[in-house]
Amino acid sequence: MRYLVHRIVRCIAATIAGGKPATLMNISNEYGRLLDVWDRYKAGIFIGSEIDYYELKRTDKNAVVLFFDQNRLNELLKDESVMEFLSECGYESDSIDYVLKMLRHRYTTDRCPPEIGIFLGIPMKDVKGFMGLNSLRNTKCGLWKIYGDPEVSEKRMDEYRRARKMIIKRLFSGEDPVNIIRGAELGFLNKPSFSREDYLHT
Repeated sequence: MRYLVHRIVRCIAATIAGGKPATLMNISNEYGRLLDVWDRYKAGIFIGSEIDYYELKRTDKNAVVLFFDQNRLNELLKDESVMEFLSECGYESDSIDYVLKMLRHRYTTDRCPPEIGIFLGIPMKDVKGFMGLNSLRNTKCGLWKIYGDPEVSEKRMDEYRRARKMIIKRLFSGEDPVNIIRGAELGFLNKPSFSREDYLHT
């Protein structure tokens, strides 16, 4: 189990740190039968944590799991501009349960729905640009495709990289990854330096 939790913590570092509402991770049996380990221990890993999970797609070989910060995601869904965007994408409620079910439905009936980017902490201008919903040109590529002015997007990417670097440092110092998931103190990473306006920048 420890190896799986170690992998999860590295993958979702920026979500644990509080800056990224959610992170997608593919868990499979291809190497080390991690899916079997996940099925056995997933219920206990997140006890006492603000991080929760939701399986968006499931086969006998893999699971696509959305790990999310409940408070951060709920805050995001209460934002008027986010709900206006999601309404344009066919969403009819701002409840977390509804949104997760819609994402799962779209994920299982088609490919990964592009609007998921807003939940993954990608600036709205980049999500809309990728979907062809604004006139911005693709100007750069990094952790995702950047549209228009890259400053806000690159700032966000730097935050996520810093979070991952800090988490890896803690893991290699021998800290229990389960404790990290369950909310051990993350210092400055608990207070992302980018503002709400940066996050919702359109």
